[in-house]
Order: sequence, then C-alpha cells, then structure tokens
Amino acid sequence: MSIFSNYADQVLIFGILAISLNLLLGFAGQVSVAHAAFAAVGGYSVGYLALTHHWNLFFGVFVGTLVAGLFGVAVALPALRLSVEYLILLTLAVSSVLLGLFQTFPQLGGTYGLINIPKASLFGWTLASPRDWLLPLLVFLVLTFALCHRLGESPFGRVLRGLRDDPEAMRSLGKNVVAAKILVFGVTCALAGLGGGLLASFNSIATPSQFGFDVSLSIFAMVIFGGLGNLYGSVLGAATVVLTKPLLEWAVSLSPETAGLWRLTIYGLLLVVLMRLRPEGLLPEGVNPFRPATWRRASAIPGDAATDNPPAPVLRVAEESPAGDTSRWKSAPVVLDVKGLSKSFGGIVAASELDLELRRGTITALVGPNGAGKTTVFNLLTGFIRPDAGSIRLEGRELVGRTPNAVAGYGMVRSWQDVRIVPRLSCRANVMLGVQRQLGESVPRLFTSPGAVRDAEVATREAADKWLEFVGMSAFADVPGGALSFGQSKLVALARVLATEAPVLLLDEPASGIDTVWVDTMLSLIEQVRDQGRTVCIVEHNLHVVGRLADHTYFMELGRITDQGTLDHLTGSPRLAEAYFGVA
Repeated sequence: MSIFSNYADQVLIFGILAISLNLLLGFAGQVSVAHAAFAAVGGYSVGYLALTHHWNLFFGVFVGTLVAGLFGVAVALPALRLSVEYLILLTLAVSSVLLGLFQTFPQLGGTYGLINIPKASLFGWTLASPRDWLLPLLVFLVLTFALCHRLGESPFGRVLRGLRDDPEAMRSLGKNVVAAKILVFGVTCALAGLGGGLLASFNSIATPSQFGFDVSLSIFAMVIFGGLGNLYGSVLGAATVVLTKPLLEWAVSLSPETAGLWRLTIYGLLLVVLMRLRPEGLLPEGVNPFRPATWRRASAIPGDAATDNPPAPVLRVAEESPAGDTSRWKSAPVVLDVKGLSKSFGGIVAASELDLELRRGTITALVGPNGAGKTTVFNLLTGFIRPDAGSIRLEGRELVGRTPNAVAGYGMVRSWQDVRIVPRLSCRANVMLGVQRQLGESVPRLFTSPGAVRDAEVATREAADKWLEFVGMSAFADVPGGALSFGQSKLVALARVLATEAPVLLLDEPASGIDTVWVDTMLSLIEQVRDQGRTVCIVEHNLHVVGRLADHTYFMELGRITDQGTLDHLTGSPRLAEAYFGVA
C-alpha cells in the first residue's frame, strides 16, 4: 500500500507544478523551460530552513513560495519584449544559472545538495510515511487549482488568453500587457516554488538532479498531454507521466533503470501521436470533465457562420447624408488635434510634418496610394510608434509618449486591417475584452470583492451582447472567433471596438477584403456610430466607401498630407488622379 501512496503523492506534487505551468503556458502563452529551476528555489529554501533553523513545513513552504515568486518577477522583467524563441533561451539560461548557483554555495550542500532533511511536521503532525502526505498534498493541490482557476476563468484570464494570441490587439484595447505578464510569471513561479518545497520535503532531499532540465521537460510534457489552457488536463497529464514508469516496471517487468529509459522514448512517441491526432491534448481548452455539455465541439456553429451571407443590423439605419456635405464637419468642435507629426525609419520618411484634425460626431477619411503611410499614422496616434517630432492632443491631453493601453484609456481606440480577433475565444468573449475598467481584471479585486466582480461580469456580458446585436452577430455569440468568415470577423472586431465606449475610433480599412454584399452592412453601422456622437477616422482605399461616409478627407502620399477637403474636391484634382490612379 505504501508504494501506491508514494506514487499518488508524486502525482499530487507534479499536479501542482503542471497546473502552475499551464497558467503561464496555456493561458498566457508564455513559454518557460525553467519551471523545475523555480521549483528548486522553493525546494532548497525549505531544505535549508529545516536543516539550519528547524522550521516546520508550513513556514518553510511559505518562504520558498515567496522567494520563488520574487525570482519569477525578476526574470519576467527582461522577458517582457522577447519573442517565444528568445524566451525559451532566456528561461533555459535561468535554469542553468540557478542550478549552478545552488551547487556553488556549501551552505546549500554544494554538488550533492541538501540531504537528510528532517521529516516534515505540520501543526504537530509528523509526516513520516507516504500515506501521511496524502491529505496535506491533496489540500495543497486543491488550493493551487482553486487559485489558478480563479485567475484563469475570470476577466483577468480572458486578458491572458488575448495576450497569448495577440498582445498588440490587447494593448490597443487598453489592456496593460506588461503588468499581466509580470503578474502571471510571478504567480506561476511562486506556485512552482510551492511544488518544489513539497517535493524536497517529501523526499527529504534537495539536489540539482531532482530539479534538472529533464524534470522541466517532464512538467512541460504533462501540460501538453493534459491540454493547454485546461487545468483539469494538467492533473490528468501529471498522472499520465508519473505513472508511466511504474506501469512499465509492473506490466513489462522492466528494471527501474530500463523503465526510465523506455519512459523517455514513450514520451517522445506519445507527443508525436498526440500532435498528429489530438494537438489540443487529452482535455481541450474549455472542456470540463464533470460537465458533459462542454465536450461538444466549439466549431458546431449556428446557421451558415462560415459563409458570406451578411446578417442585418438590428438598429435602424440612419438616412444617408449627402457626400461632400461640409457643414457638419466645419461646425463640430475639434476632438483630436495633430500638429507637425513626423517619423522616419532610417532614410525612409513615414510621416512628415502632418497636421490633421478629427471633429466630434464626424467621419474623417485618410486616403492615398499604397505606401503613403496611412496605417503608420494610426500607429503614431495610438502609441505603437513614437514620433520623432510633433504633438497629438486628445481633448487637450498630450498623447505623445503614452503607451497604447494608456491612449485607449484616454478614449481613442483603433481597429486593425487584418481584424485580429482572438480565434479561440467566443465572439461574446472577444467583445467583452473591449469593455474598459473591468473589476475582474484586477487580481486583488478577484479575491477581495468576488461579489462585485461577479456583478460587474454580468454587466460586461450584457454590454457585449448589446454590441453583438448592434452589428447583427448576436446569433453567433458562443461561436469561436476562428470559425467565422472574414466578413463576420470584421463585424465582431467592430463590435469589440465599440464596446470600449471610446469617443474616438480609428478604423483601418473596415470595408477592405470582404465580399461586396458585406460592404453596405459595415457602412451602415459606421454611419450609426457617427450619429451616436462618436468621432470616426477611417483609412480606406475604396473611394466609393469614402464618398458615402466621409465628412472630411485628407489625401496622403509619401508620408505627407498634400490635400484635404471633400471627396468631390479631391477627385477633381489632377494631382490625386496622378498619384492614386497613375494617370494625369
């Protein structure tokens, strides 16, 4: 019976490690191959405190968890702007450095590590046998699962999923990507320290081999087997990996050494088979093994979701204003005032001394040939690119030097030409990402004000449903974004931008790349947005779209605004005809 308890204890400990890594890898998309090294921080802390200061398990694990979390925050800071491949290299280097440091100090046992760690005690209860460990480890596993589930299945977790798939889109919606990365890295490393402290105390040793790179790979395999973004899958993956060795020993009568070698081979084969047949893992994201309804494929979508048949917007379409009517634009107050905006990339001038205005309750168009710098202007206005010179003032507030999430928070939000909705989130969840200042995106409020967070989440859901109804996509609220046609994705992206309630919207080619039957739907919606009193600026190639929507138009070429006025005025200019159509 003791041997069964021993393996059950290992499943529980590695379940903690796998759950914490899944929060980082599966929810936030941050790849770390140093999870065992952070576990070593907790393991060595518990061992050192038990041997030298005779601390009990609870206080030792608490310190180990805290120290590992601080190490995680320290690693997260230089990792903020790294791509996946460089993040792997960084965490690999961190793993080597940490394990090397532990072997350097004689107080930590040097090459051999800490051995003969005293039997753990918890509130006077000595954990002398594997059976004694079962209940405490189960409690720690449940607490870890509850913590990660609260973070992952919350508005904060929704931001993590958005960060995983498209961090730039999240910044444009006002999400603090930097804070989210640092926080999730710190939390998951702290939980790795918890698992490492328990592992060291359970085995009564803390050695470099116990927390080596191969252990990190095993934890990684647990997450992949179980399913990225599914915490239940992490526990299942931990059981699969941990129990492989004893199953080989008992079922095939292999020695422990041979079983260990075969286990590595089986890991590789299972990964190959899994990637071919079920790349989402044993339990895909969103599947709850205790709720059979969640097993239905998310791609089971209503109606003709993958077709280009446009839905009809629910709200009444306003009467069209005549093209070229300048009275609305001239009488409206200035909301965004741009002066002398310039940006060069080496010898390439992307923007040169640009002056433009956006006025409240109007639609302004920015037109010009490919390469004129129109999208670059949007990147400059929203903080994705810092200008070399110039001023951007929104309602009198200077935006130059502000981050994209700060610009969104001040009231100016952009869309993207390539849509950039989160494919693995439902349409409703995509739109919910646009709602600003959600209580549940604050981690402290998740745990200190659960009732208020729950009420706020209901309001956020209602707001998302309202905007999905506005664009005619309410029937697709539960459909994943990746299952939509491009035209439908454009409508969901518009709903997400509208959900921000930002008074200034920058729409990058809203009618481009979609079937002509979608164009009238999109244009009607943009006209309704203007009639609500919001300010819209569009980048657009289609002059028919500009003629229908724009109250004022700027013409750009080679990074400069060379003309402005009504579209009738611009189309009558020989200069525009030459630059735009290639004819004089």
